[in-house]
Amino acid sequence: MSDARTKLLIIELNEFCPSYLKKLALKYDLYYLKKFLDFRHTHSISHDEKEFEGLDPWVQWVSIHSGLTSDEHGIERLGESKQKKQLWNYLSEKSNLSWGVIGPLNASRGSSNGCVTFCPDPWNYLEKPYPDELNDLLALPIYVSKNYLAFNFLSLIKKFFKSFLFFFKKENFFIFKVLISEISKSILRPGINIHTLTTLFDYVLVLYYSKIKSIKNIDISILFLNHIAHLQHHFWEDFPKVHPQMEYGVKICNKIFEILIKDINLKQNKLLILNGFKQKKTSKNDIQIYRQINPRILLKKLGISEVKIEQNMTNDAILEFQSFIKTKSALDLLSNCSLNTGEKLFYVSRMSKNKLFFRLNIYHHVEHDAFIKNEKMKIPFYKYFKNLNRTGSHINQGDIFSPNIKFPKEIKNHKIFNYLISIYDEK
Repeated sequence: MSDARTKLLIIELNEFCPSYLKKLALKYDLYYLKKFLDFRHTHSISHDEKEFEGLDPWVQWVSIHSGLTSDEHGIERLGESKQKKQLWNYLSEKSNLSWGVIGPLNASRGSSNGCVTFCPDPWNYLEKPYPDELNDLLALPIYVSKNYLAFNFLSLIKKFFKSFLFFFKKENFFIFKVLISEISKSILRPGINIHTLTTLFDYVLVLYYSKIKSIKNIDISILFLNHIAHLQHHFWEDFPKVHPQMEYGVKICNKIFEILIKDINLKQNKLLILNGFKQKKTSKNDIQIYRQINPRILLKKLGISEVKIEQNMTNDAILEFQSFIKTKSALDLLSNCSLNTGEKLFYVSRMSKNKLFFRLNIYHHVEHDAFIKNEKMKIPFYKYFKNLNRTGSHINQGDIFSPNIKFPKEIKNHKIFNYLISIYDEK
């Protein structure tokens, strides 16, 4: 077997565009981003080709972690983690390795064997973090990620104080000091907003991981970073023009990589950076994404109440009802909603007896006076939906960078799994 002390660090920098990131790294002289972008490069490719039909991070990362195509693992939606064996479970079982997994979309903890720390993504309501102190840390990010267009300020304050219970523990206070320092630097540029906080959330999780790793042995480390993907979706301008939010994001990203790779011993540590797939720059004439401002108010207006709502990342949600009758009624009602143009408004599917998945099914420009209609009412579209003004969209080509793991020139996402498993094969 390979040396039992061989470590594996996988940095999942979701959806980043290498050519754009390199321009930014050169412009701002970001040493650690430039360093990893000069590692050996491999092209990856997704089995899926269309966004919202499998070419999505909540599908592709499951393929990478499980070694299965989307058709084989069957995961289609965010918040739909299933207890299938994933990379960390397999390596722990096969080679008795310890592991820490931070943030991958739709990740399942699975067996606790070897688990040092596990942090699910903010939309994964089916999984619990480990250790328990992460419940406090995640309280505010989970609430904000699902409700950032319409806060309930009482709920916001409650979550805020719960998260701060985490920071005021003696062993976590250094994270709080770094966070406050970065927030104070951002007040004037780019400002304190949801995008700044999303970026800092990744930073905080990496600081937490570094603390855990300094006191416990972790053989397999997987860290998922979403802030660059988020910023590309919303702030990707024609270079050399750079939005302040993007500038701030890549500078924090460089600090994150400094923590992770500055002192890494490449003789004892295998290192891998990948994006799952990348984004391309788009214009206002391309795909448009609209997010429900407050899904509860929208559903109530449409005549749907007494429902538990799990809001997802973009334009969709999972609805859970108390009875089959209420579920069927909501299914029929949502299926019969349309725009004034006659286009069906929602994609709706039944997940179980009392659970529905629904997603806005409109991806083009919607006129300012557009309205939603069904048999009983008409309501203004833009009163309940907001255009997210997308600047980046998904393509099924991806990238892998590694100084010491050899891949073929091109590899399918679901086949990356086998190359990572082979690091610990018996020789």
